[in-house]
Amino acid sequence: MGVQPYRESLGALIASRRRELGQSQDRLADQLCAVVGRPTFTKNEISRYEREERLPTGDILRALAEVLGLSISRLEAAAALTRRLRRAGATAKRLDRGTPSGNLDGTVEAGGLRPEEVETERRELLRSGVAASLVVAGWPVSAGPHLDLPRRITLEHAAELRDTTSLYRTWVSRHGGGGLGRHVSVLLERAAVMHSAASGESVRQALLERIADIAGLGAYVARDVEDHDNAQQLYGLALQAARAAGDPRLGGHLIARMAGHNIEMRRPDDTLDLLDGARRAARSVLGPAERANQLCIEAWANAQRGDAQAVARSVGQAEEEFSRAGGGAAHDWGSQHVTEAELYSLTGAAHADLARSNPRYGEEAVRRLRRAISLRDPAQARNRTLDLVSLAEVLAVSGDRREATVYAGQAVANVEAITSARLNRRIVDLSRLLGRAPQPS
Repeated sequence: MGVQPYRESLGALIASRRRELGQSQDRLADQLCAVVGRPTFTKNEISRYEREERLPTGDILRALAEVLGLSISRLEAAAALTRRLRRAGATAKRLDRGTPSGNLDGTVEAGGLRPEEVETERRELLRSGVAASLVVAGWPVSAGPHLDLPRRITLEHAAELRDTTSLYRTWVSRHGGGGLGRHVSVLLERAAVMHSAASGESVRQALLERIADIAGLGAYVARDVEDHDNAQQLYGLALQAARAAGDPRLGGHLIARMAGHNIEMRRPDDTLDLLDGARRAARSVLGPAERANQLCIEAWANAQRGDAQAVARSVGQAEEEFSRAGGGAAHDWGSQHVTEAELYSLTGAAHADLARSNPRYGEEAVRRLRRAISLRDPAQARNRTLDLVSLAEVLAVSGDRREATVYAGQAVANVEAITSARLNRRIVDLSRLLGRAPQPS
């Protein structure tokens, strides 16, 4: 199952399809009445749908799918997008009024999802994680009625799982993790069931690697919606699967991602312990780019501890390793972490943390974060917007409130297209740091 590609809002989709069919709002209302069996729809109701003053749901949405000749999944995707845009707009308005984060409702913490949607995604990730844990422990699981498996599992099927995981990973860097948990949970369960049905040892090993990678992605998605407990559980599962697959390089990568999670939660000592574990787990197989990424995280952890000398040492070593990297990561699961943009982003964040207690580090933080933003692929909207927030924060701490507000405004302008609770929380915190809400640029 791929990520839903449709990007129309519901009102725009209804209006464009009605015109495509050559129908008036009156005619569409009459057809809707006939399908639903109630003479309660008028052109005014259709107009409200198209202007998105009202969102149809349930039976009415299914009836609209029938009369418009569209799939219900397409209408549901458009409705979900419309709800997210509404909530993102509401978030921006709250920010404009300087609403403190404690007064924001669950839609902000959920990254643009309703609380019940977040809970559903959390439960589904947990359920698929249980199935995968059983498989890693050696217990087979059977396919539910919602999974359609091939008769014979081959390495090609493992490759399909890898490609889909790569697609989802790209989606998070562009759009955030909100709404993706359900897709990842289906993929994780599918990998687990495939492993139970596979017979060849090479196929089963490849599927264990897929389980490890998918669980690691699930943990990253959980981090982005700030479901930290679930993220830790999924990282634990991912590590077990990598060990069962006999893949120390993937294991080292996953431990480094756990270290990054601890940095987000401001646990520098735990971060450094995890990085030491990552090096011991995969010392002989790590490439220069991977070592550079771990050294960048180490620099940030040392910054949170206030050790400027250790930061300088780690940053210097990271840059030296990166200069030797050449081709970057050998595996897709590590590629986004070993770019030059990521190096400057992480080391810029480290100097920004130092600047909180000593403003003289602000200039270097600004230089590095500006460089990271210039190197980011514009399509990586979520990651680029996080860099914008970091830059605005350090400018504010350094006393340049005018320029901080400019970059904060750019970040706010990007929020509507991103579903990331982590990003939303940071923008709210930034608005409090500035003392008033930044205006969208």
